[in-house]
Amino acid sequence: MTGHTTFWSERQVISLTERIGNDDFAEKVLNFSGLSVVEFYTDTCVPCKRMSPILSELSGKYSEVFIAKVNAAYELELCEKYDVAATPTFLLFKNGSEVERFTGARKKEELEHIIEENR
Repeated sequence: MTGHTTFWSERQVISLTERIGNDDFAEKVLNFSGLSVVEFYTDTCVPCKRMSPILSELSGKYSEVFIAKVNAAYELELCEKYDVAATPTFLLFKNGSEVERFTGARKKEELEHIIEENR
């Protein structure tokens, strides 16, 4: 279950962050040269839904940062491997190594600060 998801609004088309899974996690995150931000989410998680437009906006602002989402309900192997027990959980990788993690929704300004610190 990979690819970009888009939805139509009355004003514009908004491209959401890329969804990735176990099949392409290593290729897209661990082999990425630079910073990757990965949100583990579920479709029923209200804070996760609130994060989607923020992540989309940050994806546009930080084009050199790979921002992706992993559906925790379907990617249990990744959840176990990375010890993800709650959603949303964010993992930040720099050049393939985990550099930071946190659980829970954050304001856009907080995420910008975290990205700036780890770029």
